[in-house]
Amino acid sequence: MKKVLYIFTIALLFVACENFYLENQLGYQPSIEDVRNFAYTLTEADYASIASNPTNIATAISMGSFENDSSVYVRLQNLKTDKYFADTLIAPELFIPAFMAARYPNLSEGTICEVTYRITADMPIYYNEFKIIREFLPKTTLNSVEDIIPALEQQVNNFFKKEGYKFVVNFSDEVTYVYQYVNSAFSLFQSDMIDVIALSNADYATIGTSKIADAQTTINIYLSRRFPYAAVDTKYGVIYKNDKGSNVFGEFSYDGTTWNMLSTIADETMSFEVKNTWKANTSTYLSEPFLGHGQGKFVIQNVTLQDPLTYVWYYSSTYGMCASAYKDNASWDSEAWLVSPVIKLKKARNPQLIFDQAFNKATNFTEEAAVLVSTDYKGDVTTCTWTPLEWNKNEDGSLNVPPGSSWVFQTTGNLDLSAFKGQSIYLGFRYTTSDGMSGTWEVKNVLVYEPEE
Repeated sequence: MKKVLYIFTIALLFVACENFYLENQLGYQPSIEDVRNFAYTLTEADYASIASNPTNIATAISMGSFENDSSVYVRLQNLKTDKYFADTLIAPELFIPAFMAARYPNLSEGTICEVTYRITADMPIYYNEFKIIREFLPKTTLNSVEDIIPALEQQVNNFFKKEGYKFVVNFSDEVTYVYQYVNSAFSLFQSDMIDVIALSNADYATIGTSKIADAQTTINIYLSRRFPYAAVDTKYGVIYKNDKGSNVFGEFSYDGTTWNMLSTIADETMSFEVKNTWKANTSTYLSEPFLGHGQGKFVIQNVTLQDPLTYVWYYSSTYGMCASAYKDNASWDSEAWLVSPVIKLKKARNPQLIFDQAFNKATNFTEEAAVLVSTDYKGDVTTCTWTPLEWNKNEDGSLNVPPGSSWVFQTTGNLDLSAFKGQSIYLGFRYTTSDGMSGTWEVKNVLVYEPEE
């Protein structure tokens, strides 16, 4: 009996020694799961890191159209100075994964990161019409506007008579016109979408410079002086010389105080996840659980708050984003919006929206709660167009919405966004109350995605 016990003890010691050796030998790493769900915004330095990443360099070179073609590589290197994704070939979904792998090499399968980066913004259609702007200095004095087209025909080199080219015509030091070459002829530029101004020599003299480095500051001062009584939301396109002396185009809109230049660069967010290695989740266009994230990049806009209300939408770490117009044991009139960040559906095929919601303390859900979509939202929910989304229906034909008598969350099911594919959209969660009734609406786990085919 003792012999058996001794043998068993020796065996245990051997196993223990073997485990000790395995756990302490050089290079051994215990298997530790590190799964995270987090957000990250690229810094200016990160763009240089992306451009210098060896994997990305190899990818860029492999994308050349012929052997030893370095054109895509050169475009990748432009990230170092541009500090935003400006080239369609240098797509974030292709070049951010290697950066994430280098930055977070030890995160485990299932990790998800919402990465925010800077990218060329979606601009109004008419922006494309001003890619090429030439300056026309008549060789002789023009006595009337009727002299402009003949002068353009005679003096513009045939090389520059190309479809869509714009020309800033210096009629005099004080007066400029914008002409275009369209359908093989010159004509005065006119647009139903925007009025265009080209700065004259006199304008530059007043400004005190012939080149404008800070367009936002300089053009704001110029337009404020030229249009001192402009109405809110007035908009002009302005052609001016940038710091390199080239004629460029910018859109400026008035908010009642300042003429703001429409930015050509925008923030965009994409989901990246660890699936063996880091990969872009291109089938997810927006993922905002709210829980643990606050309100994320959603913004709150109040249109109506009856006194004594000071807010309607608020964040709860337990329930997500909540809306209620009940205060001091009474219900009050309200209209308040929770608006998403921009959602780009450029490459979408069948985009869908799904989220969880609860509604309690009232039975008129569809009168108080609605989700709408806008393609022209610019910061003010009252000055853009909103298209309401229809709620799904249950098998009995009733709407799949909360009954208003429970705090239990229920899913919306997929709400179809395919009508907006190819566009950039905003979601608006609109809460409205009146007639002394105000339920509480709770929203979480908002997802815009591409269902698996």
